[in-house]
Amino acid sequence: MRRVVLVQLILFAITAAVVVPFGIAYVGGSRAFGDPTRVHANMSDALGLTAGTSVTYRGVQVGKVASVALAPERGGARIEFDLDPGIRIPQDSVAKVGMGTVAGIQNVDIFPNTDSGPYLEDGDTLAAPQDLQPVQMDRLMGDAAKLLDGIDPEDVGTLGTELGASLEGLGPTLSGMIEDGDRIAAMLDGQAPQLQSLLVRSASLLGTMSGTSDAFVGGMSAARTFTEQLDANRPVLVYLVNQSPEALTRTRDLFDRYHDTFGALLANLAAVTPVISDRRNALAAGLDEIPEGLGKLESIVEGDRAEFALVGTQGPVCNYDTTRRAVGDLTPAEPNLTLYCPPGENLAQRGSRTAPRPDDLGLQNATTPGTAIGPPMVQDPILVPTGAEALDQWNQLLEELGNGER
Repeated sequence: MRRVVLVQLILFAITAAVVVPFGIAYVGGSRAFGDPTRVHANMSDALGLTAGTSVTYRGVQVGKVASVALAPERGGARIEFDLDPGIRIPQDSVAKVGMGTVAGIQNVDIFPNTDSGPYLEDGDTLAAPQDLQPVQMDRLMGDAAKLLDGIDPEDVGTLGTELGASLEGLGPTLSGMIEDGDRIAAMLDGQAPQLQSLLVRSASLLGTMSGTSDAFVGGMSAARTFTEQLDANRPVLVYLVNQSPEALTRTRDLFDRYHDTFGALLANLAAVTPVISDRRNALAAGLDEIPEGLGKLESIVEGDRAEFALVGTQGPVCNYDTTRRAVGDLTPAEPNLTLYCPPGENLAQRGSRTAPRPDDLGLQNATTPGTAIGPPMVQDPILVPTGAEALDQWNQLLEELGNGER
């Protein structure tokens, strides 16, 4: 019997050790096992706060108002708060007084400005700026009462009478408007995906226009300048408008007369254009060099004659068997540094390799000789005279024959 009583006492002690703390925590809350954190706020008006008013943080109750007292040295009220142990609230938070329920029960809600420390500790001051406090219900109701007192009942009656008179007989029209609105709402609801796509594209278009606003302004400025130039040249434009029909008629007659020739010309241009396009670099170089060459031709003019001399031959030259690239191919090519022109009598030599050097240093690493081509060098080159020189020589010969002995 004693053993049963002992077991019951042990089970009772264990149950009490488990249940009693939970009961204390349930009744006393989070402050049952620790001291609350006491902070205070200085306000110009307590706004109806009393001891026991709930204090919330992010909408969750974290404490209560401990006391409310006057603070003559500051000219306002000092409100002290007891915050639950372990609650970490940033020091830069602000307190706002509001209504916790529809019934108008006051509460203090704490709003943090950051999510990190330092956090409030005992004795710290919690900011509660007066300009951030909402308008209280009693003041709102008082202002509403003042507004209602300022309204004349007779004016309200007159307004109702006039409004009724203005709407008299418009019942069918208003009913139709309501029905039309209902139809429009149904249509909009049915076209919601298309409208959403349109709005998205419009937003994208507006974003693109915003990104190119500078270019748009520049384009409008250029258009304005162009319009001003057209206005300044209005007489010329009027003349062109008057003369254009006759000129266009003559142009049409010209094309009608030579349409076959123009067709052949265009066909020939289609065949010539690829050849010219592949040699555009050579054409550009020629257009740069031809004027300079024509200028240099002036140096051969003496009086009313131009002196020309034609050298018939200069002997053989070196030829290198190199694969020719396609016209217009401008891709970089590796130079062949093994080519050289083998020394020989009357063989044209050019380049830095042929410069005089001791021990044939210029021909080092030269392993691919070129081939000599062309006629051999003549001992006495023939000088081909110009036409004017040949005529002078012929006249001189006839003159000598006329003055000589027969």
